[in-house]
Amino acid sequence: MNMLWQIRREFAAFFYSPVAYVVIGASALLNGVMFYLIILFLSQSGPAPGAPMEMLFSWVLFWLVVLILTPLITMRSFAEEKHAGTLETLITAPINDVRIVMAKYLSCLTLYAIMWLPTVLYPALLAHYATIDIGPVLSGYLGTFGIGAMLTAVGVLCSALTRNQIVAALVTFGVMMALFLAGLFRWVDGLWAQPVFEYVDLMGHMEDFAKGIVDTRRLIYYGSVSVFALFVTVQVLGSRRWNG
Repeated sequence: MNMLWQIRREFAAFFYSPVAYVVIGASALLNGVMFYLIILFLSQSGPAPGAPMEMLFSWVLFWLVVLILTPLITMRSFAEEKHAGTLETLITAPINDVRIVMAKYLSCLTLYAIMWLPTVLYPALLAHYATIDIGPVLSGYLGTFGIGAMLTAVGVLCSALTRNQIVAALVTFGVMMALFLAGLFRWVDGLWAQPVFEYVDLMGHMEDFAKGIVDTRRLIYYGSVSVFALFVTVQVLGSRRWNG
């Protein structure tokens, strides 16, 4: 079975349910509100509270889009197959577990990227109100994609652990919030693990990316967590194959 065909099959499945439309519509609404607020700030007299695109990548609405909509993207990946009883058919098809997991992961990641696609118009529109530095814009999108790649892998793993989509979404959200809130402990003085919490501080990461600061250690962190989560997902799928 062709890998590209499998990815296209998984991606098309999003549009057979309301998931894709809800995710794309909600992200467009939240990002539209955020863009409106940025324009509002820029049109006021006095200094702006930050660079325009820096605000886009660091405000609370950014994290609402990431933390709430990503679980909706990944929740159906394996949980729906289990609930519908089609997973057994899939794992007996002439395709190995790694390709099954990667097809589902890449289809979810593609929808995540499409979710942010309309925002690429914002720099051009903002250029009418302020000077836009393309470097921080590109690094901001790099950070957005890197964090999304990591959280999407976590979501696919959570979906593989349950047969209920709602449970998969809630567990994914809980894990994401744990990763998100862990960075707050970096501000606790005298904590022995403070450097670790600073390393995983997603808010701090995006603040730097939005300023044009690209730290490869953070990209390695995203990649490492993604690979680990996908590896565990393959093992979960493999155990089901052998148990079945």
